[in-house]
Amino acid sequence: MIDFGLLWLRLGFGFGMACLHGAQKVAGAWAYFRTGAEWDLLPEVILLGFPWPVAFALAATAAEFAAAILLGLGLFTRWCAGVLAFTMLMAARYHAIAGGEGEPAAAYGFVFLALVWTGGGRYSWDYYRGYADNGKFPSATIERWRRD
Repeated sequence: MIDFGLLWLRLGFGFGMACLHGAQKVAGAWAYFRTGAEWDLLPEVILLGFPWPVAFALAATAAEFAAAILLGLGLFTRWCAGVLAFTMLMAARYHAIAGGEGEPAAAYGFVFLALVWTGGGRYSWDYYRGYADNGKFPSATIERWRRD
């Protein structure tokens, strides 16, 4: 039952993030680079004080779109969840600085942080690829450690 719950968490939060937030940021980046239109994410990244704001805005866009899709599929679950957790906690920080509502971003961030610890579960590509799932490592990795 826990693995089924992890599946629904990954699907809902991963694809929800990609469709509702990531796609919007990809469209904004595309318009910014193609036509020079204003990109809504760029002033937010500048306010947070990151160096190279365009690069960090692109990283946030990639996280909210590509990493969210991979998380939904259960591929590189822990890495993608970690990247998304950081991105969402920075979004919550932005909303705290700008005076907005940061609770949804913080809630997303903590869900992604929980997925870092739990992994994707049995119904993920990571499980079938033999990568770490719920603290278990593939036997090939353990054998390599024993030899070294």
